[in-house]
Amino acid sequence: MSPKTRRDFEPEEPPWLIDDWFPLGHRGMDTAPEGSFKTMFGCWLAVCIASGTPVFGRPVKQGNVMIIDEETPESSLRFHLERFATGLGLKLKDLPIHIECMKGFRFGRKTELDKLLHDILMINPTFIRMDSMLAMLPSGRQAIDENSSSLGETIRDDLNNILSPKCSVLLAAHAKKYIAEIPLNQLRGMQMQSIVRGHGSIVGEACDTGYIIKKISEYPDPTRFCVVTIVRRQAIPEKRDRYIEMKEKRYGGGWARLEEIPLDALPPSSLAKEIFPIFDQPGPKGRMNHSSQWLSRTFAFLDRYQCKMGVQELLERKAIIQTTPQNYIKNPNYMTDCSIEYLEGLTK
Repeated sequence: MSPKTRRDFEPEEPPWLIDDWFPLGHRGMDTAPEGSFKTMFGCWLAVCIASGTPVFGRPVKQGNVMIIDEETPESSLRFHLERFATGLGLKLKDLPIHIECMKGFRFGRKTELDKLLHDILMINPTFIRMDSMLAMLPSGRQAIDENSSSLGETIRDDLNNILSPKCSVLLAAHAKKYIAEIPLNQLRGMQMQSIVRGHGSIVGEACDTGYIIKKISEYPDPTRFCVVTIVRRQAIPEKRDRYIEMKEKRYGGGWARLEEIPLDALPPSSLAKEIFPIFDQPGPKGRMNHSSQWLSRTFAFLDRYQCKMGVQELLERKAIIQTTPQNYIKNPNYMTDCSIEYLEGLTK
């Protein structure tokens, strides 16, 4: 017998649902304010995993998919799934996706959990999508609201029963409302506990890896968002931000798919194009650089969220720079720091 080497004692590499990005056997949690594409994101992952299609260039572990949705009408859910399947040249009916929509699943109810475990045993899913946590809270005499200190343990115990080493769960959670106004560069440094709506134990007990969905633009511009990965219990080699664009035959209809695009490939949004010229306009104390000036005067027809989305983009693309909190100026080197394509779109 040959002597053992150091390699013999090294631990095995962790298995992945999505290579180097979504661990297998983990409780993933994606979060965003309402209307920020959580459902679309979950449907895209479901179609890709069921069909064995790489997700944003990363190989997946193909397998059966189970969707438990207590928030989206089944007709709407199937419509999203069908669009994504068609976008890959497939038919939804041919994919191993099992849907349980509005069936009344609630965390902390043994009867409902036993029914679900029976279905899981029959389906043997590799990926389970649960949408949304808020809609799955028990009510009535067993009421547990989102701020209950015991909620995290309740969700954790149920997810631990659902999970297996060969199956991952992605649970959709609503983010706090103010998160919609947080600039992306500030969002990256925040903890999931401060983002997810409800008691901090929700994340502490029920989230192994977090995925924050940040809306960048929407119709009439192309629908784009950024996925920020929050590492919690396992190293994630592909934790970089991912900029995603929804390609579709037409807005809200026909085939659709999500594609990762590099930051430099993002053309300016209509918001950025409207806001950029303001930094050349005079204000009461020189240029209109302070946020209170451009919020209350020239861009009174835009709400605060829209203004912050536009300013955030201009910062990301180096068209403007931040000098002090709430103060911005046009980047003196924007002609060279911005990509040619972005500059052309910005200054048309």
